[in-house]
Amino acid sequence: MIAARGRPAALARAALLAAALCAPPIRALAADPGTSQAQPQTQLPPQATVPACRLPGAEDGVRRTRVPELEIAWRPVAGAIELGRPFSIEFVLCPRLTPAPPIDRITVDAWMPAHRHGMNYRPTLAGTPPAPLRADGLLLHMPGRWEIVFELRAGERALRLTDGLVLR
Repeated sequence: MIAARGRPAALARAALLAAALCAPPIRALAADPGTSQAQPQTQLPPQATVPACRLPGAEDGVRRTRVPELEIAWRPVAGAIELGRPFSIEFVLCPRLTPAPPIDRITVDAWMPAHRHGMNYRPTLAGTPPAPLRADGLLLHMPGRWEIVFELRAGERALRLTDGLVLR
C-alpha cells in the first residue's frame, strides 16, 4: 500500500474507491439519425429519476454511503453498536443510475484499517433487493476505527462502499 505521512487509511480508501470506479461506464446503443448503425452512448440519468434512498420504518440512526452508481442506507437493528457484542444491520440498496447496475452477489464485512484486519466472524445475509436486506452476526472485537464494508459484485466487477465508525 502506498502511504503518505499520517494518512495511510485515507489513501487506502481512495485507492479502493478508484478501483471500484475504473470499470467502464454503462453503455447503451442508440441509432445515429444519419446512419442505420447503432452508436454507443453513455447513459446519464436525469436527476428527477434518482429517488431518495430510504430505509423503510427507520427514521433515526440511519447512515449512508454512496458512489456515483449506488447509495446504501443502513442502520444497526437494535440501537448502538457496542464493543464485543454481536449485532445486526439492515440496509437498502438504492441505484443512482437508470437502469440499475446488475448485482450477482452482496457481502457485508467490517475492516479495521489501522490494524489491517477484519472481524473474526462471517455475517449471514437475508433478503433480496430491492427490499431491505439484513446482515446478522457482525462483531467488532477491538476498540478503534472500523469500516463497515458493503461489496457488490456483477460478474468480475466489484463495487465496494464503506462507512467508518469509531468504537471506544
